[in-house]
Amino acid sequence: MIRNFFAGIVLFFAAACATPESIPGTIDWHVADLPSIDSIKGAPTLIDTKLGKAVHFNGETDGYYLGENPLRGMEELTIEVIFRQDGDAKFEQRFLHMGTIRGARILFETRVNPDATWYLDGYVDLGEDEDLVLIDPAQTHPAGRWYNLSMVIADGKATSFVDGVQQLTGEIPYRPIEEGITSVGVRQNQVCWFKGDLYRIRITPKALSPDEFLTDHNLLNE
Repeated sequence: MIRNFFAGIVLFFAAACATPESIPGTIDWHVADLPSIDSIKGAPTLIDTKLGKAVHFNGETDGYYLGENPLRGMEELTIEVIFRQDGDAKFEQRFLHMGTIRGARILFETRVNPDATWYLDGYVDLGEDEDLVLIDPAQTHPAGRWYNLSMVIADGKATSFVDGVQQLTGEIPYRPIEEGITSVGVRQNQVCWFKGDLYRIRITPKALSPDEFLTDHNLLNE
């Protein structure tokens, strides 16, 4: 009994000290060093940042296609993207597309206004007329600086965040998206190319709280 008691104490403190990086199944990609690249469109350009290399996409021809779908098997998840939007980009920007082209998928997108502000568009589609769009044109942010874009999906709902501040939430009967691949810098059908910079993408198989989100954008903006 004493042995079980101390074992329980050890497990409790191990869970309390766990970080998102240590959660089994976490996908953590630095965009300058993406794994499993099947093809490269155009010529995405490496750029220097305070945290190492990031990638600039020209908004016309640049993108990566990866032969894997990191969402497989995830019952709940947190997706984070460290990004910087160019203010002179086209209105529709789509820079992370995981899953299938037109079936079950998750996309991270922005819409860019003429005044060089943007707002987030998070899209979850499970097929069979089950989808959710998290977009609010009133929640704008200035282009030209780094941000953390996040989406948390758990308990039948999805919630979007910018720099840890909640944007929108909605109900979606989420189930794991098992099929498909990943495109970075463009939608998989090669429309709405992204103009701006991407540093990091992290997908955690757990619903994180905002105080657990990546803080790279703060360092990049210093």
